[in-house]
Amino acid sequence: MLVMVLSAVFFALMAGLVRGMEGTSAYVMVMARFVIGTLVCVGLFAVGLDRPRWTNWPWIITRGVVGGVAVVIFYWTIKDIGLAKATMLNYTYVVWAAVVAVPLLHERLGIMHWLAIAVALLGIVLLFDVRELSVGYGEALALFGALCSGVAVICVTRCRETDSSTNIFWSQSLFGIGLAAWPMTQQWVMPTTGQWAALVGIGLLAAVGQLAMTYAYKHTGATQGSLLSLVTPVLSALMGVLYFHEAYNAGFVIGSALILGACGYMAVYPVGKGGLEKAGEEDESFTGCTG
Repeated sequence: MLVMVLSAVFFALMAGLVRGMEGTSAYVMVMARFVIGTLVCVGLFAVGLDRPRWTNWPWIITRGVVGGVAVVIFYWTIKDIGLAKATMLNYTYVVWAAVVAVPLLHERLGIMHWLAIAVALLGIVLLFDVRELSVGYGEALALFGALCSGVAVICVTRCRETDSSTNIFWSQSLFGIGLAAWPMTQQWVMPTTGQWAALVGIGLLAAVGQLAMTYAYKHTGATQGSLLSLVTPVLSALMGVLYFHEAYNAGFVIGSALILGACGYMAVYPVGKGGLEKAGEEDESFTGCTG
């Protein structure tokens, strides 16, 4: 339980570093995360803890591409709409994974699952602060990124039938590098010494958070582990409001509570038998994705 909480703290600190790096392109930060993630995987391969081997290529490629897109969007939206709102919207991936599991994994949603989804949607509307039937571009993109994260979780579920968690993480890092390379070169500005340190910190916090979460899930189980992982959006929201002085109102507070409640229900009562629950036990990169 302690390791799971620590992993949630690492992910929140990583998001905080992303928020605090003014003047640095989101693509540069994404590249730092993926390069360090790749080096961590190569290190695990080098010491013999695993070996590079992809078996389920269609799902591996889909997981790598969609998961990479989700991380890029998450980092970009942190800079655009703020840490608190971006993280809270990103964590709705738990709900979208349940919805996507219906056509892709042939899972069944019960009445209470659909009610939880409706509650999450209400929370999203409150977070959007909808006025005149329009929403901001950043909020809409954050929600699309959460959907991508949900699809990535489903891909992990299928990949884990044949591939190791290290190889699945490796696929996200490699494809993520490919996705971020060109736009990064177009927005490249030489980082300062302090920014280089922060970039390394982002990559290390993400990698350590991933590894800690993978280890913890084996001992906490999917339900308890998933609930503890919700510490990340709570800490990120508090950091955004208290440290970065991001604006908030009653709609944000109520909407966040509804989203967390819906995600908590999905964690306690996962969809199907062995579907999303297996993803919770085995996945090494839920954010974002998060993360």
